[in-house]
Amino acid sequence: MLDLDDKVTAAAVAAAGTVIGSLIQLRVSWRKEVSERARGVPATKKSRRGPVLAVGLLLVGAAAGGFAFSQYLVKQSDAESAALRAQLQAQLAQISVTAARLERVALSDHASGGRSADDHHDTEGVAATATVGPCRARAVVPDAAPACDEKEALQVTLCASVPALAEVTAMDLYARPEDSAQPWSESRVAPGHDAGRARFAEKAFERAESEQTKQVCTGFSSWDGEHGYSARLVVKYIMVAAASPVSSALLAPDSAAAQ
Repeated sequence: MLDLDDKVTAAAVAAAGTVIGSLIQLRVSWRKEVSERARGVPATKKSRRGPVLAVGLLLVGAAAGGFAFSQYLVKQSDAESAALRAQLQAQLAQISVTAARLERVALSDHASGGRSADDHHDTEGVAATATVGPCRARAVVPDAAPACDEKEALQVTLCASVPALAEVTAMDLYARPEDSAQPWSESRVAPGHDAGRARFAEKAFERAESEQTKQVCTGFSSWDGEHGYSARLVVKYIMVAAASPVSSALLAPDSAAAQ
C-alpha cells in the first residue's frame, strides 16, 4: 500500500490530469488536421499551434509525474533507511546485552577458579600432644627437693600423621607446665631452646606410617623434678602432585629420636 503525503498525491493527480488532457487534445487536433487535409483545406498557423501546445502540456504533465514519482521513491528510501536503522540499533542493543552477560559469566568463572585455587593451596594442620611427668633423680638428698639433670631427663616423641604426598610448610612447638593455665598461643618455643626445664629437639624427622600417610615427629625431654610438662606439636602442610622433600632444617634421621 502506497504511503504518500498530500503534496506528492496532489502532484501525481495534477500530472495524471495534465497527461490525460494533453493526450485528448492531441487526439482532437490530429483528427481535425486529418479531416481538413481530406477536404483540401490549407493548414493555418493556429491549426499547427495546437499539436505543439498539446505536446508542451504533455511534457509538463510528464515532468510533474516524474517529480511525484521521484518524491515517492525518496519517501520509500527514507522509510527503508529508517527501518534498517531501527533494526541495526535493536541488534546492537542485543549484542551489548549479550556481551555484558558473557562478561559477568567470565568474571564469575574467574572468581570461582581463583577461589578453587586458593582452596587447593590452603594450608592444613594437624596436632599432637603429650604429657611428661616429673623426673626422678637417681641420687636423693634428704630434706631436699628432688632435682634432675639433663642426663636424667624423661623423653617422648611427638608424631603427627599427614598424607604421604603432603609437603610440610611449618612446625609450631608449644610447651608449658602441666598445671599451668597459660594458653597454648603464649607457650610457643623454638626447637632446641629451653622452656624452663624442658626442651624440644633441634630437628624433626619423617617416617612412613602407611601407603597413604606418614608421620612428622620431633623429640621432647623434661628434667623437672617437681612438675610435669605438656608438649604440643602442630604440623602445617599443603598437598602436592608428587612427594616433595621437606626442608633439611625440619628433617633428621630416625636415630635422632632415639637420642
